[in-house]
Formats: sequence, C-alpha cells, structure tokens
Amino acid sequence: MKITSYNTAKSELVRVPLPEQTRMYKPITHKELMDLTLESIHHSGFELQKESYTMAREGQIANGTYTISNVADKDMQIQIGWQNSYNKQVTLKFAIGVHVFICANGCISGDMGAFKRKHTGDVQEFTPIHITEYIKTAGDVFVQMQGQRDVMKNIEITKRTSAELLGRMYVEEGFLNSVQMNIIKGQIDSPSHDYGAKNSLWELYQFVTYSLKNDHPASWMQDHIKAHEFFTTNAGILVPTNEMIPIEIESPYKQLDWVEEVNNLENHL
Repeated sequence: MKITSYNTAKSELVRVPLPEQTRMYKPITHKELMDLTLESIHHSGFELQKESYTMAREGQIANGTYTISNVADKDMQIQIGWQNSYNKQVTLKFAIGVHVFICANGCISGDMGAFKRKHTGDVQEFTPIHITEYIKTAGDVFVQMQGQRDVMKNIEITKRTSAELLGRMYVEEGFLNSVQMNIIKGQIDSPSHDYGAKNSLWELYQFVTYSLKNDHPASWMQDHIKAHEFFTTNAGILVPTNEMIPIEIESPYKQLDWVEEVNNLENHL
C-alpha cells in the first residue's frame, strides 16, 4: 500500500506565489504565519524543538506544526499548529495539541477553542494580536490534555468495543477512510508502539492518530480535532447519542466521576 507524503521544506513553502488580494479576499502568506508563530512562541516563554510543514496542490494549502520542548511530561509535549490556503478552500486556523514521544503521533484539542478565521475583512490586522494571545494559552491546554489522557488510560475496552467505536468514526463521524481503517486494524493486531495502557481508550486513540499521520493537508487539522472531540466529549463509549450528556472535563474530580460512570456503563454492555 502506497502512502502519500505531503511533507515539504520550509524554503519550498515560502516560494509559493501569493494570489492577488481583492476587496473580499485578503490572503495571509505562509511566511507571515511562520514568522508570527515563531515570534509568539518566543515571547510566550516557550522553547522551540522542531518545526515541520506539509503542503498540497503546489502549496495552495499548507500546514505548519511547532513542537515545544519545555512544556512536556514523560509521554508527550505541547504542539502548536496552523493551516492556511491561497485557494480559499480552507480557512486560516490555529490549534493547540500534543506530540506523543513514542510514536510522533499528534493530538489536536479542538474543544479548547481553536482559532479560525476566513480570509476576509480585517483578518490581516486581527491575526497577529489574537494569535499571540492564543499561543500563550498553550500551557493551560496542555494541563487539560494531560488530564484527558490519564482518564482514557484508565478506561479498558474490549476488541468488540474498539470495532464498534471505529465503525462510528468511519460511518457516523466520517473522519476516517478505508485506508486509515486498514492501518488501525494492523495496529490493533500488531501495535508498532507500547502506549503504556494496553487495551485502553488511550491506546485506541493513538491507533487512530497514527492512521492520520499522512492525512491530506486540507483535512489534517479538522480530522484531528474531530478525533479528539470524539474521544473526549463522546467518551468513545457505546452510549446512544440521544442519551449522551456532554461532559466538560474541568478538574480531576470530574474526570474520576467520568471514569466511574463509563466503567459502570461498559459492565452492562
């Protein structure tokens, strides 16, 4: 099975011609986003470890990711990302997530309020101020994602539960395709990495993000956000949508209640 790679050099992305600005369309250059992100990371007191880029359609759609070295624990570290386009097919987005050490998987926390802006109106003036403020929240987001990880590690699931959850992601949510499903099946049968929580919701989440590594740049960020929302908001447990009570994880105490509730539900399946 051939895997397409969208990785590109920073220098290649900078050279992509910028489309003409109109009254209704105000583009932001990939280079502006690179410079702004790096400057904001520095001013926020974060230390950059790595920056990487992907592009599609000859650079008309691009993503940038920035891994931070001084906001981390034994499993993962903070990662900041943006998505941009010159062909109006995707909006300008910024999001905060994590980079998992053992497998280099990425998880993007959409429910923490991902920045999103159309290329119209005052976007060129709005962007620098608000993105800088947004990046400063990365430390708080990391703490919340640590809590979510710990909860998922404590939720054991069976192979049948995994299969039914994957079916929901593929059929109902639509952020997995058949190629990614095959990758996940291979990981379930023979995992490439030990995530420290065998047969857990966290392990299944990592199998899913592993399958999204080579997602198309136009859908990469949104698919990761959808995956994160599925595993945290829906809890990934077999509860009908119309009976689901959304839970916002704000403290370890709520997370423990969530685990107990989920375990009770699964015992009755």
